[in-house]
Amino acid sequence: MNAKMCLGLLLLAGSYVQLLFPRHMFTDPEVFFQGYPIVPGNLLGGAAALSALGLILFGEGVCERLGAPCLSGLVSAGPRGLVRVLVAAAAAGLAMELMAQWLGKLWVYPYWTQWFYWLVLLPGFVFYWAAIVESYLAAKAFLDWMAQPRSRALGGPPSWVAIALLGVAGALLLGVAGWRYLAWYSERGGYVFAVTKPLPNAPPFGYVLLAFVGAVLLAEWGLHARGLPSLIGSARRAYWMPLAAVAVSSVLVSLFVEGQNAVNRFWAYTHFPAPGFAVWGVPVTVFAAWPWQYLIFLLVASLFGPGLANLFWRAPGESAR
Repeated sequence: MNAKMCLGLLLLAGSYVQLLFPRHMFTDPEVFFQGYPIVPGNLLGGAAALSALGLILFGEGVCERLGAPCLSGLVSAGPRGLVRVLVAAAAAGLAMELMAQWLGKLWVYPYWTQWFYWLVLLPGFVFYWAAIVESYLAAKAFLDWMAQPRSRALGGPPSWVAIALLGVAGALLLGVAGWRYLAWYSERGGYVFAVTKPLPNAPPFGYVLLAFVGAVLLAEWGLHARGLPSLIGSARRAYWMPLAAVAVSSVLVSLFVEGQNAVNRFWAYTHFPAPGFAVWGVPVTVFAAWPWQYLIFLLVASLFGPGLANLFWRAPGESAR
């Protein structure tokens, strides 16, 4: 283990400090600022920050230990690299929030107020995106180190027809999801923006799945059209580590994050299917949805430059594009 891994583990352990405080401090807050409960909000926000920073440092440490590239390499390349990463992170976070929270109503932030939500939305998602990405890169680095993979081309690049079909399928699924969202809200008097308190009803979960699958396919089309690496492109070259890394990292991180959040509910799930089939009070369908979060974060961000696409989907030793 190196210094980054050790510090990351310490921060992850420190994020559990929230569990040392009495529950009444979270259930019955006494001090507010413009509706924002200062004590529980700051305690849980600080714990979430320690958790994210711990994942970032631990992931960086694993990549450094195994000699694999990581996110800091792009960030430290210069101001343009930093700006590109920040924009990509914000875009990926907003894409997920739009489809799953704003439209799907799948979770709320019970300790926040609306003004606080808008204040922390972009910086919070950038930070969270970095934690998710670093966990993926650490899993990919470890799997690459274990398997010593060598990608191989399968019959040359895909035809323009196959690439076009990806785009058409993605656009069609997103269009159908948007149409059904519009119809559902229109039948109920219009859209209601709600991020701090759950609504009694929400669109069917299937609409969210349609939107996520459509967004993944459309992102794949964009990457293929530009000749950049992608998840499907990796599979075509029989390089399966990205897919395995998504599965491994999403399972491990979801167990850590959801297990920690299960006590004080910094965020709360509202309309996931099969709520009675749960672990720690969290619907199992939440855990099943975590890989989709990884795919949206990685694929949408990949559209913002070859540096990110190569980092996420390229095999060790494979020439960059």
